[in-house]
Parts: sequence; structure tokens; C-alpha cells
Amino acid sequence: MKRKTLLKRTGPAIVILILAALSIFYLWSNAIINRAYPVPLANVYVPTDSASVKEGERLLHIEHCSDCHGARLTGQIFSDAEPLATLVAPNLTQIIPTYSNAEIERLLRDGVKKDGRSIFVMPSYMFRQLKEESILKIIAYLRTLQPLPNTPGLPRESTFHFSWRLKLIEGKIQSTASMINPNSPRLYIPKDTMQISFGRYLAMTACTACHGQNLKGEEGFSPDLIIASAYSEKDFFRLIRTGTALGDRKDIGMMSRVAKNNLSYLNDQEISSIYAYLKTKPTLKDEQH
Repeated sequence: MKRKTLLKRTGPAIVILILAALSIFYLWSNAIINRAYPVPLANVYVPTDSASVKEGERLLHIEHCSDCHGARLTGQIFSDAEPLATLVAPNLTQIIPTYSNAEIERLLRDGVKKDGRSIFVMPSYMFRQLKEESILKIIAYLRTLQPLPNTPGLPRESTFHFSWRLKLIEGKIQSTASMINPNSPRLYIPKDTMQISFGRYLAMTACTACHGQNLKGEEGFSPDLIIASAYSEKDFFRLIRTGTALGDRKDIGMMSRVAKNNLSYLNDQEISSIYAYLKTKPTLKDEQH
């Protein structure tokens, strides 16, 4: 049988098989993206006094929300996600008024949106470890935001490209809600008054978004925080306050930006406590929980 004749006979069947495979691929990935997470809403009582609102603003900075949502929280695109996806951190000043306090708490703690679907990228596993009073103060501050226009050029929603969808199916990328057990206890709230215990709590609620849930870093993205052992306390303070690393390096990428814009809101006691905890890392085995 001639090649042209063979292609004429089998070509349509091959095209149908390819289209069927692509349909299954997109249906499968859409099922993961649109999966509903039946996490119940909690009863929350958000303070309204000015001191709580002010502290909530400070905590929101420390949790580096502005690094993703923009300096004015009006949204931006995660440039690091391209070309896998066009991930959009939405305009919080417009989103928050559409959520109840309980829905905001669930979003922060469990990574579940108002419609029950999961968010992607936002580190709810980190926010989950915050003390209840801290979460409520952050919500108190968010409630004071006045709606502002979107950052110019901000897409309406995220777009997941073929490569991102493939990684979702392979399990190499996970939705935030799928990474969290909503019934899990808070692991890092200090159970004693030791400086190291407080430092551990702060590190696990301010550093894990970039450095991983065990602070060992993310390959090609962030270092193991064991590097803190190379810093004197004075140099560590300088890093957190100004973003300047050892060797007088004033720009070490994301860390410099997050330090200056967000972690600099930590007070002296908090920075000293984080430093004290991170200095123990070289002497600790992998922590079991």
C-alpha cells in the first residue's frame, strides 16, 4: 500500500485520537483546577479597635502579602510562573468586600476560595500556623481597605497553560488546599517562653513561603536557611532591615526585596528570636512533627 493511500486512510483516525487525548487531558486538568474542597466555615470574631487594625497592617506586611499582590494590594502577575501559566494575584481591595470574615479566614488558613475551589501559590500552609489573634487582626486591617482600580494590565483571572496542566496531572504542582489538612493542629505556636521557641514560630510563619515548609529551601529558587549560621547577629539584623547580605551585597534578588518591603516590619525582639532559632539549625536533626 502506498504511503499516500495509508495516510489518507489512517490520517483522520490519528487526528481523532489526538483530539480525544487532548480533550481527556484538559478535562482531567480542569477537574483538578476546579475541585471543590468542603472545608466548613468557622465562627470568627474580628476586632475593630485601632490598635488591632494597626497590628494587623504590620502583620500583613510581615507575611509579605504585598510581594504578590502589589504595594497597594491592587494585584499583579506572578512573572516567575511564565511560561507554565499566567498566574494572577488579584486585587485584594476589590475581593475582600465580597467575602465574609469567615470566608477570609478559610481562604487564609485553608487556601479555599469563596466558591469552594482552591487557590494556587498563596502559602496558606504558612498562614495556617499563625495564632488565631494574628489572623483576626489581619482580617481587621483588610476590612479597612478602600476599593482601588486594578493594577493596569491585570488579567481578569489566571490562565493555566499546557505545561502547567501536565505538571498538575503528574502531581509535580499542587493546589494550595490539597496541601493542607483542615483538621491539623497548629504546630509552631510557642508552648513555652523560650526565645528559640518564639523564633521558630516566627520563622515558620514568615519564611516558609519562600524557603519551604522545612526551611531547607526550594531548588533553583531559595537557599536552605542553614546559611543563617554564617551571619553574626548584627549582620542578620542588617539583612532583615535593609536587604543587604554578607559581603555588602545590596541586591540578592527576592530576599533583598522582601526584607526591605516586608520583613523590616519585624521588631528587634522578633528578629533576635528568629536569629536565635536559625542558629540552632546546624545542630538539629530534621524536625519531626
